[in-house]
Amino acid sequence: MSKNTQALRAAARRRTEHAEQAVTQALRTARRSGDPVTITGLAAAAGVSPDFIYTHPRLRGQAEALRQTRRPGAGAAREPSHSDADAAASNLVRALQQQLAQQRRAHREEVIELKAALAAALGENLALRRRCAELGEP
Repeated sequence: MSKNTQALRAAARRRTEHAEQAVTQALRTARRSGDPVTITGLAAAAGVSPDFIYTHPRLRGQAEALRQTRRPGAGAAREPSHSDADAAASNLVRALQQQLAQQRRAHREEVIELKAALAAALGENLALRRRCAELGEP
C-alpha cells in the first residue's frame, strides 16, 4: 500500500470519527433539551448528512430510541411504532410490488398475443409451402 493510499485511509477514518463524535454530541444536547428529535435535525446540528446517521447502525439506533421517547403518548403501555423511514420504505415496497404485478400482467398478455401471431404466421407459412409443393415450385 502506497503512502498516498495510507494517508487517504487515515484521513477518511478521522473524518468518520469526527462525524460520529459530532452526532453523539448532538444526541446528548437533544436529550438535555427535551425537544422533539428528528434525524434531519440531528444531522444539521452535527454538520453531517442525514444519510450518515441512517447508514450508521449504532447512531441510528440511538436516534430512533430518542425519537420514540419524545413522541406524544409514548409509554410502557404503548407498542413501539415503525419509524417514518420504515413506513416510507414499506409504502414504497408496496407501490413497487403493485407496479411489478401490473407489468407482469401486461407482459403475459403481450406474450399470449405474440404466440397467437406466431402460430398464425407459421400456419400461413405451412400453407404456402404446401401450395408451392403442389405446383412443383421449390
